[in-house]
Amino acid sequence: MGYIVGSQTAKLIGSWHWGLRVTPIAGALAVLLILFVTEDPPRGESEGAHLVPTSWWADIKSLCKNKSFIMSTFGSTAVAFVAGALAWWGPKFITLGLAAQKQEDVSMDEVSYIFGLIAMLAGLVGVPLGSFLGQKLRLTYPRADPLVCGAGLLLSTPFLLAGLITAGFNTTACFCVIFFGQVLLNLNWSIVADMCLYVVIPTRRSTAEAFQILLSHALGDAGSPYIIGQVSEILKKSWAPAVDDFDVDLADHNVHNVSCSGSTINFNTVQDDFKALQYSLFISVIVEVLGAFFFFITAWYIIDDKARVDRAVADALAIANNLAAAAQTNDSENASHSESQSESQRVDGQPVAYVNHAMEE
Repeated sequence: MGYIVGSQTAKLIGSWHWGLRVTPIAGALAVLLILFVTEDPPRGESEGAHLVPTSWWADIKSLCKNKSFIMSTFGSTAVAFVAGALAWWGPKFITLGLAAQKQEDVSMDEVSYIFGLIAMLAGLVGVPLGSFLGQKLRLTYPRADPLVCGAGLLLSTPFLLAGLITAGFNTTACFCVIFFGQVLLNLNWSIVADMCLYVVIPTRRSTAEAFQILLSHALGDAGSPYIIGQVSEILKKSWAPAVDDFDVDLADHNVHNVSCSGSTINFNTVQDDFKALQYSLFISVIVEVLGAFFFFITAWYIIDDKARVDRAVADALAIANNLAAAAQTNDSENASHSESQSESQRVDGQPVAYVNHAMEE
């Protein structure tokens, strides 16, 4: 949806700046919904746990020892890396492929619109599909969640590779395989969040979620566009000598401007530009394989880590129940003691004050 809204807003107003300026509006709406609609429940309420919160530093040390949490965080970082690279460079890469095929100017807005529509549909299909597979398979296979994530990344790899190859000669096929690749890539989002919840005790889950999001974005989609772009530039410089832009004959239409973050398509070098970006995007394929490897390692530890959390919650609940029972027993003993004292103040079953009054009469 972000691709579509951003590209269409920029096209409507005539400035790419407005493609970014609409973002704070959505952010402000999200903040209002969080403040006035979302209810923040007590930590661990769903399990009925009564765990005592520990210090922030103790939480961090515990999370660093949690192998399932660490490995799944590395896996989700790989997913964010690939998603960020595709989000930033995907439309530009396909535009270069179209320009290389047709040797004519190509509308970047149209490519961004189609790419955004594909990404949105892939998310709508992939995220609930991953959640469904995880919920159904874990009933039979306790390690199903990380295995689904790893298999999704591994199966996404050939589709992404095919998309990078077909972009140079068949754009329709490129869009099709990218759709299936992104569906498989999106299988993990809901599952990773679910795994983080059940391998971390309730009082540490907010810290775990925060660090997982921070690390996956900081080491993933925050840096992948820069890395891909730098590798592409290095490859272009290694293949051809630097070209002075002032020597290009604009009158012969050798250079065409395309609205992609102020970049241009130079038909003298379009093949090299396309090939350099294609080779640099192969890094995403390698990262996908590494991400699948991290999720498969997670499957090795996840049963033990989940059992450890279940035991901690059960122990805390047992202690809370024992304390509640002890408190109830104390209340009963106090009530019985008070009743005994009251009974001792009676004569022949009548209150002392009543007996004394009768005797005086």
